[in-house]
Amino acid sequence: MALDLHRKNEFKKSKKSYDEIIKDIVSDDFPLNPLELVGELSFDDPATLKETDKLPRSDVQEFYRDASIFITGGTGFMGKMLIEKLSRSCPHLKHIYLLIRNKKGKDVNERIDAIFEDRLFMRLKHERPKFYHKISAIAGDASLPGLGISPRDRQTLADNVNIVFHAAATIRFDEHIRTAININVLGTREIINLAKEMTNLKACMYVSTAYANCVHSKIEEKFYDAPYNYNGVISLVTSANDDKKLEDITPSLTAGWPNTYTFTKALAEDLAKHEAVGLPLGIFRPSVVISTYNEPVRGWIDNVYGPIGMIVGVGAGVLHTHHCDVTKVVDLVPVDLVVNALICSAYKVSKTTPTIESKPPIFNYVSSKQNPISLENFFDVIKKYGLPNWPTINAVWYYSFVPTNNPYLYSLLFLLFHTIPGYFLDFLCQITGRKPMLSNIYRKMKKANTALAFFANNQWEFNDNNTSTLWKDMSESDKKIFFFDIKEMSWDYYARACAIGLRLYLVKDDIHTIKNARIKWEKLRKAHLLLKTILAIVLIRICWFIVNMCFN
Repeated sequence: MALDLHRKNEFKKSKKSYDEIIKDIVSDDFPLNPLELVGELSFDDPATLKETDKLPRSDVQEFYRDASIFITGGTGFMGKMLIEKLSRSCPHLKHIYLLIRNKKGKDVNERIDAIFEDRLFMRLKHERPKFYHKISAIAGDASLPGLGISPRDRQTLADNVNIVFHAAATIRFDEHIRTAININVLGTREIINLAKEMTNLKACMYVSTAYANCVHSKIEEKFYDAPYNYNGVISLVTSANDDKKLEDITPSLTAGWPNTYTFTKALAEDLAKHEAVGLPLGIFRPSVVISTYNEPVRGWIDNVYGPIGMIVGVGAGVLHTHHCDVTKVVDLVPVDLVVNALICSAYKVSKTTPTIESKPPIFNYVSSKQNPISLENFFDVIKKYGLPNWPTINAVWYYSFVPTNNPYLYSLLFLLFHTIPGYFLDFLCQITGRKPMLSNIYRKMKKANTALAFFANNQWEFNDNNTSTLWKDMSESDKKIFFFDIKEMSWDYYARACAIGLRLYLVKDDIHTIKNARIKWEKLRKAHLLLKTILAIVLIRICWFIVNMCFN
């Protein structure tokens, strides 16, 4: 059964059986089974799928039949989703090669094993139990010359690979310019050079970002002038020996761009335009990628970037204010829809014969044009279905969130809601022998807020004609298997499973704690109301004292 892995790894933490836990959770007040909501109880039967595989496949599935695929960034958020979807929905592909670097004392094989421990792969393990033998690791590093790949592995890739997905990147906004150039720009050049050696290449997809050209208020599916000649920037950075001097000149070098991430992504797109001539290359630009919409489970995510991180902080009672304009439309796209569009865009690229004069097609995958939602409405719909249904047992306070786009008011609110309470509670921890944490957390939150302020207080107009045409031209069977029509996506449907997905897959707070978490949440609500009442009384007394002083 689909629940076997879940029961084995998670329910052993609780003395109660699965049925007893569900009985505690599901009631008249809370009628939903969380595992049913996220889809962990509705995996397909592998025997039935095996019979279905004998039937004629869709156009996109046929494109991937007997194909060997090379993926960079396979250990990342989008990369894991891409591996899962290709392995599950394109069962006749030949092989997937993953570029993986040795890290933290683990070799590439240990790291690839760790990837598949994620609950994202529960459905794949159940429905396609033999998927693993079609995946292998290639030791290397996107920041190194030649990708750090051995001559033997390079020849294997050159002889066998038909489709490339280059998703490796450093997405840290405050990344040092040298690291960002090495991975985001030089890594892209190395991929292009490798692609030129592939004798049977059908498509090479470079995953950029919709914000690579964020200095423009309107972003179309076309190339824009780069901030500088990419060769000049590469030469400057690689020839400099002093990292501190490089760090000092970074603000002037990236002037106009909010961070080194978007700056280097713009350079990488310019490099691809000039150096991938004659290659079947496509540029894929997703906006802010969030948790899954529908598959393989709902609400899966493995990071706290962007609005999702804000939701986690607010839901845990840690985040109480943020510098953002909640009236602005925020461009969010679920990762499973993103990956489906990426897979289909590679199929589209393969149908076009590149020439010396032609430019690589660009696909903006965005939501704001066809299915816009403001940050305020996004938060409201998540709160509606998330609390008090699925509070976390790790919550430290009740929901209390006051965002503002005024930087001065934000500084005041941060002082009142975060800095002062953080130091006070850490002081209590110290005198009671516990480890202080909150003040350090709030320092990191303020740094993250500064990095996100540019995106949280601005809005862009995106064009997505190429992506819309791609969807319209697909067959009905492909539309069903690789759904990515952002116009038909329901934010209400997404929100129903978002909070429980964050609880299960990101916070790792499993379902056996839900009953106690709801009890704790109600206590925190009462404590919050009591605190507000006390503060209101104090404020009234202060005002009354001031008024009396004035009259006297």
